[in-house]
Amino acid sequence: MLRPDISKAISLVPPNISEQIETSCTSCLELVNAHLPADETVVNISSASPQKDGQINSLLVLTDRRLIFVAPAPQALGWRLTTITKAQSYIGYFFVNANGGEYSLGLQDEWGSVFEGYVKQAIALAVLADR
Repeated sequence: MLRPDISKAISLVPPNISEQIETSCTSCLELVNAHLPADETVVNISSASPQKDGQINSLLVLTDRRLIFVAPAPQALGWRLTTITKAQSYIGYFFVNANGGEYSLGLQDEWGSVFEGYVKQAIALAVLADR
């Protein structure tokens, strides 16, 4: 059974993205569901890949505190929202600059720009709330 915040986040994405989350990204979804702290709320979620045009088997999880990339190895990278200096979707790439590093992930182009908007809003809210 999924946490209510994760279920709600999945219900907010387009059907093709939610299908990927619930099929090819299942191991990542189970990892997040079992281990994300109870007091950290998932705001949005997306299927992703470790690289542009790569296999869709990973997740980008937007919480009220962090943006987290989860791959099936298992592997997870997380960035506090207030440390992200760039979040940009461009032709199938999703770029994240944070903590002095630059990361390039794969995110479906048409959904990527929408997800980028959610990330930018979450960053602004985190900065304003000083989280």
